[in-house]
Amino acid sequence: MKSDQRAAIFYYDEAKKAWAEVGGTVGDRHIAAQTDHFTKFAVFAVNPPSTDKPSEGEAAFSDISGHWAETAIRQAVGGGIVDGYPDGTFKPNRTVTRAEFAVMLMNALKPSAEGTALKFADAATIPSWARQAVAQAVQAGIVNGYDDGSFRPDAEIARSEMAAMIAKALKLTSDPKASSGFADDRSIPSWARGAAAALKELGIMGGSGANLFDGSSKTTRAEAVTVLLRMLAQMDK
Repeated sequence: MKSDQRAAIFYYDEAKKAWAEVGGTVGDRHIAAQTDHFTKFAVFAVNPPSTDKPSEGEAAFSDISGHWAETAIRQAVGGGIVDGYPDGTFKPNRTVTRAEFAVMLMNALKPSAEGTALKFADAATIPSWARQAVAQAVQAGIVNGYDDGSFRPDAEIARSEMAAMIAKALKLTSDPKASSGFADDRSIPSWARGAAAALKELGIMGGSGANLFDGSSKTTRAEAVTVLLRMLAQMDK
C-alpha cells in the first residue's frame, strides 16, 4: 500500500456483481470487521478522497467510488434527501433505521404540513432530528406503528416495510391477494405483498438475481436512496 492509502475489507455482492466496502479496523498485522453473512471477502487498498473541489451539487465521499449506487448517492445528496457523515464518508452499506428512513422520505417528498402529534407509546425515544419527519409521515398516512403502539425508531427498516411506505407515498392501490411475481412471494408479509407487486411493475423495487424480494432483509443507505430517486421519477411522470 502507498502511504496515503488505507486498508478495508470488501465483500462481493453476487446480485450486483460488484465489490462493496465493509470497512474494518486495522490492528497489528490484521484487519477485522463485523459482518452478518458468508460470502467472498477481500482486503483492498483504498485511495484517499480527491482533493479536487467538487462541482456544485456534487458530493465528495471517500467510500463510494466504484460503488453500484455511486451516481444515485451523489444525486440524492445533491437533492437534499440525505447527508454524509462528518468524517467524509457516506457508508452506503450501512443499514437504515425507521427514523432515518422517515427523514429521507420526507426530505424527498418535501411536504408542507407540519405533522401531527405523535401518540406512539415510545414517542419520547424518537430523536429530535427525526420527530417532525415522523410526524409528517404519520399525518400523510405513510407511517404506522406496531400492534403494541410503538414506533421503534431505532429498528432497522426491512425491505417489506420500505415497500409499504413507498407505495403509500405514491398512493398506489394494491391488492394484498395479488401475486408479487417474486420467487419468494409466499414469504412476503400479506400487508406488503401488494406493494411489492406494484413497485416491481413500476420498476421501483426489484429482486435479486434469483428473483427474490427478500422482504425481511434490512435496507442499506444505498438501497434507500436508489428507491427514493425512482419514486420521485415515477411522481414526475
